[in-house]
Amino acid sequence: MGLANSPGAKRIVLLLWVLVAFFYFYLSYDYVRVTMSDRQFGEYLQHVVQIAATEGRTAKDVRDLLLVKADQLSLPVRREQIVVRNAGESLDVAVHYNVDIEIPLIQHEVYVKTFEHDVKYQGPR
Repeated sequence: MGLANSPGAKRIVLLLWVLVAFFYFYLSYDYVRVTMSDRQFGEYLQHVVQIAATEGRTAKDVRDLLLVKADQLSLPVRREQIVVRNAGESLDVAVHYNVDIEIPLIQHEVYVKTFEHDVKYQGPR
């Protein structure tokens, strides 16, 4: 009877497979959660650009609204990552940020996901 057939070795192999599965599902969950939050943020960005352009809101107002939403969605968006350009009847907003996908418990970065949003509003001529 070899060591590989002992009950202790089988338990260790099972434990290792359970740990691998746990890390895989956690990373998948974290990736899906961040992607869904970004989708909500992108939809909100579209809405804010439409409203801000028609109401004549300032660049500061737009940034503040986007920062509040990013905070609600736990997205790491900073003020300097939001670029707002007003030019008469048009409004152009660009938001570019990165999210770290980390290993649970260790908090070590495994993957960096980059998100880029460019939304424009062109008023009637």
